Amino acid sequence: MEYINQSDFSLKNSAVALGKFEGIHLGHQLLLNELKKQEKNGLKSVVFTFDVPPRVAITGDTSYCQIFTKTERRRFLEKQEMDVMIEHPFTKEFAALSPEEFIENVLVKKVDAKVIVVGSDFHFGRRRSGNIHNLRAGAEKYGYHLQVLDKVRDRGKEISSTRIRELIEYGHMEEASKLLGRNYSVYGQIVHGRALGRTIDIPTINQLPEKIKLLPPNGVYVSLVHIGDKTYEGITNIGVKPTVESGSQKGIETHLFDFQGDLYGEYAEVELIHFHRAELKFDGVDALRKQMGEDLLYARSYFDRKLHKSSKNGRMISDK
Repeated sequence: MEYINQSDFSLKNSAVALGKFEGIHLGHQLLLNELKKQEKNGLKSVVFTFDVPPRVAITGDTSYCQIFTKTERRRFLEKQEMDVMIEHPFTKEFAALSPEEFIENVLVKKVDAKVIVVGSDFHFGRRRSGNIHNLRAGAEKYGYHLQVLDKVRDRGKEISSTRIRELIEYGHMEEASKLLGRNYSVYGQIVHGRALGRTIDIPTINQLPEKIKLLPPNGVYVSLVHIGDKTYEGITNIGVKPTVESGSQKGIETHLFDFQGDLYGEYAEVELIHFHRAELKFDGVDALRKQMGEDLLYARSYFDRKLHKSSKNGRMISDK
């Protein structure tokens, strides 16, 4: 996949989907499916988004966190075999473009859009003043084909990034994963921790998530972990480890079932599939060890139940 993160570029014969693509949920995936169909007509599949969320660029609110980091979004689109991903710089000059200027100067001249795919609520241009009516007017003027897709609904409610964010923030992982179309996950490098897990015979891998990554509540989660071409069942703690540390930096610590080895420096994708309990502060390491043992039994039981249920339907939740 070609990756473009500058304003100076030139493409030819493109089918382009426009949006923020935060999390790339089921609604976004419909747009991507339409792009893939256009490849059969000789068009490049192009995803056009921004290098930072527009609200962050406009308001300067650095506390805003995202379902997907830029790295995670790029990895997902690569797996979907998109031809081009554009993360356009959201500069003051770019934000000041009128809808007509954006259509002519960016979509027509730079992207060379022959097909444009958007959701029905898409807005763009200065102060979000542009919408699908502007895009339809541009289609008549410039000759591209516009496809407008209705919002996808689940149980009568629109699937949106806002809705998914709320589910994640409350730890409702199964519901969030359903709307995402895959398990919510955190991707990052495995780093050195304090190695406390090894001293109590429960070794873990450690990750430090990017500050912009939206995380669920501190606590213990049943997890699936992908490292290279391997998938492991495990249990993950998100939080600050209050029993053994006094810092406030949030980390991700995962025990992989039935694994022994050194994974430092590798990259892991940790899927948080079920919230088990909140993070707690224990009286000491012995109490922590006892609780972790109970957590491991819970997670193994969870997988046993799920695998038994899935096997009846001919499905597996893990490729381990």
